[in-house]
Amino acid sequence: MIKLIVSDLDGTLLNDEKHIPPRNINALKKAINKGIHVSIATGRNYFSAKKYIEELGLDVPIVLQNGAFIYMPFENKILYESPLPSSIAKEIILLARKNKIDYILFSDFLDKKDMYMDKRHEGGYKKYIEQNSWRLTYVDDVLKHIIKDVVAEVVLIGKEEKILKIKEIIEKKFPGKFSLVKNSVNEGLAFFEFFGRGASKEEALSFLLNYFNVKPEETMFLGDNYNDVGVMKIVGFPVAMANAPEDVKSLARFISVSNNDGGVGFAVEKFVL
Repeated sequence: MIKLIVSDLDGTLLNDEKHIPPRNINALKKAINKGIHVSIATGRNYFSAKKYIEELGLDVPIVLQNGAFIYMPFENKILYESPLPSSIAKEIILLARKNKIDYILFSDFLDKKDMYMDKRHEGGYKKYIEQNSWRLTYVDDVLKHIIKDVVAEVVLIGKEEKILKIKEIIEKKFPGKFSLVKNSVNEGLAFFEFFGRGASKEEALSFLLNYFNVKPEETMFLGDNYNDVGVMKIVGFPVAMANAPEDVKSLARFISVSNNDGGVGFAVEKFVL
């Protein structure tokens, strides 16, 4: 029996227009009314997820920035955070410059304008950057904006093999001091996120299971991309959207319809309601 439903946002709960289809809202609200716990696990920060949390009325722990930040929004309470030490952030950015890889600095988990870039990205993630322009500041040098001991994260966008080489260098210099999350691949470019130690959706899932006193086998997780893979391997009922890559679909117990067709609602109706 499903006692906890956790959904990713982009490409899963949200359609391509970045709205929650009515089918998804109706199904999740019916599940909540049945006494089933519902939460979100997203790569977004709090302010870019806020309207969806409020639309669903989720007064529960929300997993943000791929598990690096767990927050109770209605109580303004931080339950868990894993920021990246500034010394590591600076090293990553210097290596990215050397290897001609695009990078984004994210300043703090609760900064409304948290993204900093000093070079424009013209590749496969141009649309992502345009959609997040409200939180982005272009500066002459992002290193000048690392002013605290920690930052939220650093993102690298480029060829996967180049980013993994940077990871190896950082690992030798700062063993066990950071986490790396592969978020997605678009037009041959990978989007990797560097956080502090212990940041991932699967680590965050353990927190939710303890909080709600629910077992993995009693949990449905719905996702669509590479940052969802760890959780899909743990829960009893992993669901992939029809728009997910094939290697993500291969981990699912059920492949739903696409995010544009209310894939979350379809799966919840079929297996929970």
